[in-house]
Amino acid sequence: MSRPSVKRDPFSRKQIEILVVESNPADTLLTSEAFKAAGLTSGFTTVSNGEDALNYIHQRGEYTNVTTPDVVFLDLSRPDMTSLEVLRAIKSTPHLMHIPVVVASGSEDPEHIRAVYALNGNCFMRKPSDLTQFLKFVETCYDFWGSVVVLSPPPRPNGGISNDPIA
Repeated sequence: MSRPSVKRDPFSRKQIEILVVESNPADTLLTSEAFKAAGLTSGFTTVSNGEDALNYIHQRGEYTNVTTPDVVFLDLSRPDMTSLEVLRAIKSTPHLMHIPVVVASGSEDPEHIRAVYALNGNCFMRKPSDLTQFLKFVETCYDFWGSVVVLSPPPRPNGGISNDPIA
């Protein structure tokens, strides 16, 4: 028995804020175009290194007035500050740890996979090398994070959690 196929309108997905940390300009352009094709019309930002990623997330320097991302996509093959260092910084900072971090890599090295999950990465995904599969990969990611998952709102400024479910 085959499962019924559910085809979603790509433009019915929520517009979410996505930060992509990718050092390769060609991969950055491809990723940007793939998210646009999947229906993300705004809220897509890329930085090319770990230092800029942390400055962006912490809203420092040139990134003072940016919106906190709903999801961060990290390329594991970072030439400067490693993705694992960026992941560790996000997941160990109380006001940022709610942000899902997706780590993508061109390989499935078991050591890297274990390290990502040990640092509380939300998922590890193997980036396909085939263009068609890459486009499907991005569409699936956006469908999941933009339609399926209920993302956590940022913590309250005072750090407290209200007992009032309506507040």
